[in-house]
Amino acid sequence: MSEQGRMTMTSRADTVGPAEGNGISRRGFMIGAAASGAVLAGMATPAANAARRDDRHGSPRSFRNALSISPFTAAMLAAGVAYTDGVRTVDSLEGVQRLFMRHGANEVFARIASRRVAVQAPDAEHGFKMGLEKARLARKLDLPFNPELGLWNVYGDISHQPGPDFADYPQIRLPGPWESLTLAEMTRAMREYGSRVAEQVLRTGAKVNVWDLGNEVEFGVAGVAVRSFTSETSYWSYAAPDAVDPEIGRMDAFQLFGRPDRVDWLRAHLWPYVAEIFTAVAEGVRKVDRRAKFSTHTSTVALQVPGLFDAFYRAMADFGFDVAELGVSFYPTAATSENALTEFQATATAASAKYGKKVFIAEVGYPSGTMGPPFAWNNPVPGYPADTDGEFRFYRDRTAWGAGSGVLPGMGPWARDYTAGGCQPMSLFAPQGAVAVA
Repeated sequence: MSEQGRMTMTSRADTVGPAEGNGISRRGFMIGAAASGAVLAGMATPAANAARRDDRHGSPRSFRNALSISPFTAAMLAAGVAYTDGVRTVDSLEGVQRLFMRHGANEVFARIASRRVAVQAPDAEHGFKMGLEKARLARKLDLPFNPELGLWNVYGDISHQPGPDFADYPQIRLPGPWESLTLAEMTRAMREYGSRVAEQVLRTGAKVNVWDLGNEVEFGVAGVAVRSFTSETSYWSYAAPDAVDPEIGRMDAFQLFGRPDRVDWLRAHLWPYVAEIFTAVAEGVRKVDRRAKFSTHTSTVALQVPGLFDAFYRAMADFGFDVAELGVSFYPTAATSENALTEFQATATAASAKYGKKVFIAEVGYPSGTMGPPFAWNNPVPGYPADTDGEFRFYRDRTAWGAGSGVLPGMGPWARDYTAGGCQPMSLFAPQGAVAVA
């Protein structure tokens, strides 16, 4: 989540445009933060065999229920928050993950920046030190580990895509500032990075199910990106990657939205480089994990711009980056169309059939109450009101449809344990004093 993202999606009648005032943080643009615990039961409901249990863990055997500790958990715990499902109360990373396992969780997720410690103020930690702690926890709990290698210094998403900072990897030597490098120089460093980070992860004994590369990457990754909704944060300011392609720095996301040839522009000036960067990282990872599987994911924006989701994955395939799963973020109440849910299911079904791959929802959030400014994502899907019952049924029905149809391999509720901030209604917990109650 950037501190000053410049984009929001408000009413369905509005087009995507810049936010007013101080802008929208990533917490505002694409994440949720805290309210209905009925969803914990919803994620574990045995619909369409989606939640058939493994007696050892109480976990589904196949559908990826990525109900995992998040980048916010450590900060919430450090602030004195304890979590309860009404039966057990916990106050540690392991305790929260075990609580999720009681309700069907079957993997541990970690978002991993290139820095050892990467604090995105005020309450998210993405550094690889914390990522390795989560990998060790996955090993201890005998759960698959799902690392997201962001390829940025601290954090990035659709709103901004910083380059990496390799100061904590002294073996990786760059000939100049990241944004001044040629693509060949970048991919050489990324190949080395892939090997180094994979070595650390696998040394913990964790078993990685899928290596996710980047976060909401349709407009770029690792500093090779258009000027998007954020131009500056406390840890980054935009610099055009002119040595890769000078056209990139001349384009911004709002211009792209208005261009009828946007897909052609992206195929010519951005997506080939995104695919090459991903391929380099994957080559590095495979030096230490020969059977590694990879994915990436787009934002909700790619679902709203006609044809963009399909065109992105077509380009990844054409330019040499092979994914095991097609990934996407999905925040339906932030969408501009009242048919956001049916349009998503149609897009996912068509893409799955076309590419012979399932569509993993890397981030999904549904509010259980009214969300206030600047994150007023209050366009509920018909039949799913923005209350605890609507949230519960949304997750239950998406799980049943996804597993029953075979289109979805799983999904990850976002900011599931985040108990502070403007997007609180999207959490699975409601704060009651120092206790977060499911």
